[in-house]
Amino acid sequence: MKCFLSHSSRDKAMYASTVANALKPNVEYDEATFEEGMGNLEEILNALDRSSVFVLLISDYSLNSEWVRREIIEAEQRLNIGQLKRFFPIIIDRNIDHTDPRIPSWVRESYNLRPITRPTIAAKRIRERMREVSWQTHPMLKERDQIFVGRNVQLGDIEQRFDDFTKPQPRVIIASGISEIGRKTTLKHGLRKANLVRDTYEPIPIELARDDSIEGLILKIYDIGITEDIDISDLLNRSMESKIELCSALIGDVIKHHELLMISDDYGIVRFEGEIAPWFQDAVALLPEDRLAVCVASSARPKKHLYIKNNDYFFIHIPELDNLERIGLFKRYADLMKLSLSRQDYENFTPLLKGFPEQVTYAASLISDLGPEKAFKNSHDIANFSTYRASIIINKFSDKAELVDFLRFISSFEFVSIDFVATIETLIGTAIVGYIDTLVAYNVCEAIGPSGNYFRVNEVIRDAIIRDRTDVAEIYTVALNRFVNNFVETYDEITFDVSEYQIAVREALSSGVPVPERMLIPAHFLQTMRQLYDGRSYREVITLADRVLQNKENFDNHTQQDIRYYLCQSLARLSDPRFLDEVQHINGPEHDFLLGFYYRLRRRFGEALARYKKSMDHRRTEQRARREIVFVLVTVEDFEGAISLARENFERYPRNPYLAQAYFLCLMHIPDRDYAKSEAETVLSALEKMGGARATEMLDNLKARFEFEFGRQDEAFSQIDAAIARYPEIIYPLLTKLDMATSTQDPDLLRRTIAELKARNPSAGHKIAISKADAVLAAVSGDVDRSIRMLSKELSDLSEDAKEKLVRRFRRIGEGVTGN
Repeated sequence: MKCFLSHSSRDKAMYASTVANALKPNVEYDEATFEEGMGNLEEILNALDRSSVFVLLISDYSLNSEWVRREIIEAEQRLNIGQLKRFFPIIIDRNIDHTDPRIPSWVRESYNLRPITRPTIAAKRIRERMREVSWQTHPMLKERDQIFVGRNVQLGDIEQRFDDFTKPQPRVIIASGISEIGRKTTLKHGLRKANLVRDTYEPIPIELARDDSIEGLILKIYDIGITEDIDISDLLNRSMESKIELCSALIGDVIKHHELLMISDDYGIVRFEGEIAPWFQDAVALLPEDRLAVCVASSARPKKHLYIKNNDYFFIHIPELDNLERIGLFKRYADLMKLSLSRQDYENFTPLLKGFPEQVTYAASLISDLGPEKAFKNSHDIANFSTYRASIIINKFSDKAELVDFLRFISSFEFVSIDFVATIETLIGTAIVGYIDTLVAYNVCEAIGPSGNYFRVNEVIRDAIIRDRTDVAEIYTVALNRFVNNFVETYDEITFDVSEYQIAVREALSSGVPVPERMLIPAHFLQTMRQLYDGRSYREVITLADRVLQNKENFDNHTQQDIRYYLCQSLARLSDPRFLDEVQHINGPEHDFLLGFYYRLRRRFGEALARYKKSMDHRRTEQRARREIVFVLVTVEDFEGAISLARENFERYPRNPYLAQAYFLCLMHIPDRDYAKSEAETVLSALEKMGGARATEMLDNLKARFEFEFGRQDEAFSQIDAAIARYPEIIYPLLTKLDMATSTQDPDLLRRTIAELKARNPSAGHKIAISKADAVLAAVSGDVDRSIRMLSKELSDLSEDAKEKLVRRFRRIGEGVTGN
């Protein structure tokens, strides 16, 4: 496969030759000069016929070139008949923008004309387009992305604000709302309605995570390729003032090219509490006045009252689609997919829609695949799509193990580029680049980045895969290690894109491969620390935290807090007394949460509960605190105290298998057996819908417990023995068997199960379950006094109510033994 490089000979030395050399041998590029008569039209036509991708390098010289104009005409003809597969225009001249009238109107109107002034970046983008040639789904996806219905209130608000000449134009517009509700789409249509951009214009997209902070934004804007004369190295050691000026200068370059940034912000700019990051405010203040520069699609809802007198910002909130908008959007998708639906079909399906555009897309796709009748029989999947999206979509690939392995691999990263995937493909010797196309077609992945050159796994699906904690296939682990080693050896010679750069640095830090400090930013440390913490490498987390905090005065305060958070968690896990000093540097609700975590690990449950309850009063830590409170109450067997909160957790976060399990355990100990059975069945059904290895293991475990409680005990023990055999590395099925054995009071079964459990070297967290079984065994063996003594020693952590119940139980057992 080849690309044709259309350019002016005057651009050869500075740009075109660099691009061509990087693309050899897959490029049609005249080494001589057509303008000087050393080539001819026949050579051009033959070269075009051999090419699949036409690349137009736009400069003042090329726009005035007769040869280039003729090449564009020939390319258009070949595009129209499908001979050329891609047309990729790139602005390479800082003095040209997308409005230049010399650019053919069909090019201006059909393509996002972006400046890429660095030829090495251009070569990477061209390679990506060449790899996309084989993809077939993109035309439909483009049409789908152009569908837009409703949002009239929000569009009117945007138009009214930009028509208000009594105020300067805002530099930033922020649209808040939940993920995938339509924030970016509404912003783009609002800009068009306000006549700020042409109808076909697309702002430059950037994804910003909380970890990124200002350093991550600098790297991602620089990766666009507009800026060529700014040094962005050594961000770890630069002062905040220097980085703010650098960030503003980069955004300024975007403005000079008549472009806008569209930032998808996951708490990096607008913080969880609704405040705008100070570094962002300072960078915006340095931008030209009375000119829109940045659009932000924010996960957090800003506190507008804090900025009511600041004309730099304009805020809108995007709610769920109302009923009429849902119906309209569903009809548009049905028309796009050429579905023949009756009035009754519309009446059947529209009540299932809950206001999320992605759910509407899924419903139309399901009808297209199955037909209206079969799709309606699967209406539960449509109704529950937002809740169980991950399992519904992943189940589509249940017979494609290699595709699922690939999905699990790329879910390890914030985003990946085609170049990165292609490199891994070469290293493993298996075709995987095409999987991206499949995942995009099913809305599992979305294209992001300035040229749609990066791909990100949907947030909900990625979260489910990460929570599942299934290991990445070894073939990918080996290839990733080779990629990292190659990066460290060649980063001075080869241009890596921002995804390759971030992936390589994170993996190098986690594996101890040396990386020059000038290449690092705090986000690299945070991402690596999170990975190491999840892998229980707590000492390595502490080492990295200590290393990066040496430069703490150069970081945003939130970045410092996030680094210290992982430091404190790791210190607590290791019972390191240093924790009590470091936690004093943590401000806000995280301070109380971390102390609660520390006290729980030290089995000081009363103090842990007090701290957790304080941190539950804050939105930022509420979810974590609620989960931990239930965990503590279940540990001390205060099931009545835990049941209400456990139920709320399960209802609020129905995709989390750990919360489902906690609620189930509470249900097994409440007096209302009919209610317990009904709710337990709901939990089991939810776990089944979640799918994934972890939820499936929990389901097998809890089904046996359910059978023991409400069915046949012999069948329950058969089920739990099967689960123990199925999951030999997981201790929880054996703990369930111990709980069941404790209830039967069978001494032989208790002895065998206790011995089997102790042979597994259980953690301190399982101490109560084992001690309780030992106490019951002592009572069954006639030593009730020992059982009761254990309540003030081995079982002293139990709640007072649980202890009283056990005393009564031990005495009943003793009376039975004496009676026999």
